[in-house]
Amino acid sequence: MTKKNKALAVFFVLGCLAAVLIAGVVEVISSGVMGDKDKICKGVKIGGISVSGMTKEEAKRALNDYVSDIFNRQVVIQVSEHEIETSFGELGMECEADKLVEKAYSLGKEGNPWKRFKTLENVRHSGKTYELNFDISEDILEEFVEKECTQYDIKAKNSKLTLKNGRFVASQDQIGHEVQIDKTIERIKKTVTENMEEDTSLSITIEAVVEDTVPEYTKEMVSKCQDVIGKFSTSYATSTAARANNVQTAAGRINGTVLYPGKTFSTIKVIKDRTEENGYQSASEYSSGKVVEGIGGGVCQVSTTLYNAVINAELEIVERSPHSMVVGYVDVSRDAAISGDYKDFKFKNNTDAPIYIAASAVNGALSFQIYGHETREPNRTIKFESEILETIEPGPDKEVVDNTKPSSYRSVTQSAHVGYKARLWKVVYVDGKETERIQLNTSSYSAEPQYVTVGSKKTSKPDSSKEPKKSKEPKKTEKPDKTRNPSATETSKPAATPKVTPTPQKTSTQAGDNP
Repeated sequence: MTKKNKALAVFFVLGCLAAVLIAGVVEVISSGVMGDKDKICKGVKIGGISVSGMTKEEAKRALNDYVSDIFNRQVVIQVSEHEIETSFGELGMECEADKLVEKAYSLGKEGNPWKRFKTLENVRHSGKTYELNFDISEDILEEFVEKECTQYDIKAKNSKLTLKNGRFVASQDQIGHEVQIDKTIERIKKTVTENMEEDTSLSITIEAVVEDTVPEYTKEMVSKCQDVIGKFSTSYATSTAARANNVQTAAGRINGTVLYPGKTFSTIKVIKDRTEENGYQSASEYSSGKVVEGIGGGVCQVSTTLYNAVINAELEIVERSPHSMVVGYVDVSRDAAISGDYKDFKFKNNTDAPIYIAASAVNGALSFQIYGHETREPNRTIKFESEILETIEPGPDKEVVDNTKPSSYRSVTQSAHVGYKARLWKVVYVDGKETERIQLNTSSYSAEPQYVTVGSKKTSKPDSSKEPKKSKEPKKTEKPDKTRNPSATETSKPAATPKVTPTPQKTSTQAGDNP
């Protein structure tokens, strides 16, 4: 073939290709796709719905109808024997179809003519599908499950301990049934997602995750409370009527308290605010090293007596404070003061059964008995020993001059208090032999001198025969008697709770240690 013929052949081929290209362009243009700015190009689908040749509004309507069918698909949530009818939409299903319409509409309408032509040709021959993405709102689904599904929960019922006719009775406990919210949410999401492609006219049934809940306090556990595990008594026989009233009022509020395993007892919370409205009266108490009058004076004897019953029961002490000065009804380091809302006596039930606190304040005797489950060996006993580490002398008298009294006048207004530093030991015996010695606490008590009021008024003609006799000076507080340690806890059968004398109701406040 000559060079001339070869050139003619090449031109012929190029001419044919150009003709085909021109024919394609003419066909595309003639179809109206490339030049129609108001419609989506041909060959476009969104989530299986053809939007080819549609305007944006037409495509949105078509998609909204499709999405609405999915949102309205019926779902039945089974909660035990109950059924809750709902839909995909109410469960929080979401879909942003309008954004995909905008994407489909812009296809083939951007760039230079050649780029637009290539895009349209690819779509016309191969098609273009935008996937619809469905999602579920966590907040909406969680709100639905919490509001609609948990209404059929049955809470577990604890057994309760009561004292009836001198015997402890444990009520029947009950197993609960509760919807597990997180697990139910995950099951709903998974089931809905897996059934997206099915016929929307078909209903879906989803079973909520329901689990049994066991009561915290079963009848078997509560029934264990039958034994006296600790007791202690003190005397308030020499108290004034007001102080005796306070002791009886506080003891009455504690009487009958049931403390379940793991719970903490607060004396201040149980006996309530020391006010006249709550039945307390003004009586002697410690404040800044002095004996003063205050509403609720004497209630510290209640907390102290309870403290000794508690340590005899070997329960866990959470909070305990000594008085500012020693008290006379127990040895040093065996007291437990309460004051305002900052000094409390607290203990925890660290046993495997509830404890029942019986209190009695009758005829000048204050007593506590703590009932529970006795698990200690019968050959094991305990006692408590107070050890004085340091004695602090009160020092010289403090005199207050009264100008209205004659110079011969002398009256003791407050006796001296010896101060101590001490600690309390728990001594454990097995078969009568000491096996363990445990320090329970340390205590510091302030020393206070004797306070004396003396007169300074001079008389013109003193008459020695009429001179008033000096008041007797009370003795300073003596060293506590170590022989007063109570014996180890005894075990006995439960007894009926003694009644506590009722008290009147009035109003005021209290602050300071109650001796």
